[in-house]
Amino acid sequence: MPCIPGLPATSRRSRHLAVVMTISVAVLVFNAIGLRFLGFGRRQFPWKQVKDNTVDCSRLIAGDVIELNRALEIQRSASHTRMTDNQVTELALKCDNLKRERSFVTSSLSEEESNFPLAYSILVYRDAEQVLNLLSAIYRPQNFYCIHVDAKAKRSYRQAIAAIADCFPNVFLSSRSVDVRWGRFSVLEPELVCMQDLWNYTHWKYFINLTGQEFPLKTNYELVKILTAYNGANDVRATPSWGHRGRWFGKGPAPHGITPRKGSVHVAVNRDFVDFVLHSHVSKDIQRWCNITGVPDETFFPSLNHNPKLGIKGSFTAKPKYNQPYMARYKQWTSNKYSPNRVPSCAGQKFVRNICILSVGDLPTLDRRPEMFANKFYANYSRFALSCLAEALFNRTRDEYAGLLDIDTRPYQTLSFVKNQVL
Repeated sequence: MPCIPGLPATSRRSRHLAVVMTISVAVLVFNAIGLRFLGFGRRQFPWKQVKDNTVDCSRLIAGDVIELNRALEIQRSASHTRMTDNQVTELALKCDNLKRERSFVTSSLSEEESNFPLAYSILVYRDAEQVLNLLSAIYRPQNFYCIHVDAKAKRSYRQAIAAIADCFPNVFLSSRSVDVRWGRFSVLEPELVCMQDLWNYTHWKYFINLTGQEFPLKTNYELVKILTAYNGANDVRATPSWGHRGRWFGKGPAPHGITPRKGSVHVAVNRDFVDFVLHSHVSKDIQRWCNITGVPDETFFPSLNHNPKLGIKGSFTAKPKYNQPYMARYKQWTSNKYSPNRVPSCAGQKFVRNICILSVGDLPTLDRRPEMFANKFYANYSRFALSCLAEALFNRTRDEYAGLLDIDTRPYQTLSFVKNQVL
């Protein structure tokens, strides 16, 4: 720096240091205030905090036995009143109150999420408040949501779900309602109805089907990162067919020379897969054949995805195994030793149709799972499990929004169905 005439060298150095310090302080102040004012830097999450004030969720998720016992005692001794259908309808008629009280995130939050919209079908038949909480956890304005209300549901229930849907331009009831009966084609049919309804929205990347008794283990941002890492692969569970041939024995050969596969109706599939389901004559033929077999909903999607000769983009090109990775859903089974998601125990030891009803004691396990969603929850029995999962999801979403958290997608990129797919 050139000398300033008339000042001693020590004074010039002091003046130089003072100028540098003044500029540095000014830069720091601008970064701390100016950039925040302009919308840059870490941001405050502008939605109402999701928090269960009855229990300490962080301790429960960490596996604190004392807090777990306290939560179980509260659950045993204090009844928890659920909202009636009419109460949900009344809340939903005031949409602003609904969005605020249930902490709906009404922004895309990031450009990456905005550019990767998802399409959901949600099959529901009970507990409108639980459905409301599920929708709040997965809602983003760029996504699309088709809700199928079972034809058997009460009129008040349908009105409650319709009132919720009316609050959002991207949420709607399915164009047709089906009387769903386990083990019949009617379990698969609502998925096909919602697929057709969602097809009219042209921008979504992946289709995910849920029921009202499930809950996300990942934020929307995490889902987008995981599905991006899939690089178009479909996440459809299937097992080798020889153990389940009784379901289609005597029904004649499967059409178009496909090998039938047994798996799960719960999937995460790309738009090309849905296009094939809706518009291919091959798909129609397989649907008709599945309709006369046992438990067709567990045959249709797996058979499409695990017959690569059909040429469906993202379908699996290798032979399925019993321990095949499956990230679309986490379930704990009571007796199925071949389940890829099997763990030693179900914390509450409550099972319905061999599936564990997840509870507060399962929180440490659920916090570590790599799957996208978990099944299954009953609102009262799973009360603290659901509220703590919602709180954890909110906290991660907030930290992602502030730029403090990201997800490592490398484990998803190396999954067998990602590495072995029709491109």
